[in-house]
Amino acid sequence: MNFANPYRPGNPLLKSVRRPALVASAAAALMTLFGAQAFGADTTGETFVFGWTETSGKNVGLTGMVDLTLGPASTESGFFDLSSFDVTEAGGFCGICTPKSENLGSALFDATTNGLVGDITGSYVNSTGKTHTFTLTLTDAGMWTYADTGPGGSTQTSMGTYKTSAAVSGVDEPATILLLIPAAAGLGIALRRRLTKTT
Repeated sequence: MNFANPYRPGNPLLKSVRRPALVASAAAALMTLFGAQAFGADTTGETFVFGWTETSGKNVGLTGMVDLTLGPASTESGFFDLSSFDVTEAGGFCGICTPKSENLGSALFDATTNGLVGDITGSYVNSTGKTHTFTLTLTDAGMWTYADTGPGGSTQTSMGTYKTSAAVSGVDEPATILLLIPAAAGLGIALRRRLTKTT
């Protein structure tokens, strides 16, 4: 009994295996390309989660989160201004949970490291109705220092670490559609060729 070598050049069986594989490879390359574009650059209005832990002060070990939103690109290359910095869990940053005032003008977001640099300052009213001022100093190395000054001029300082990550995990809807187009096209071509061979 004679069997054709399936790996012989020109064998139709080899072509039928090679073409879908080629299509799948092209689809994977396009998906990687579109995926890189979807995650490649930060944009104004993008939201991040700033997770922090207190390592020094009255509440060592306390953790919390901040939702921050990028403002326009800064005049300093590779950085963004902040348009919002909202604490979503109370704790060591209690002074800015519901601030009376908040100045974000001296803080920048580093698009390369997703770190923050500079100061956030402002004031808040405590539970007894007294006004405090605060300065939250942030470093690109993932460190923060919070200075809370009461009405009598006494300042309490706490310190800690933070990690910033994108608030939405996964690719946004338009990018998801772009990722599916090459895969669907590859499947359609392979199916069409198989159907034309059987008829």
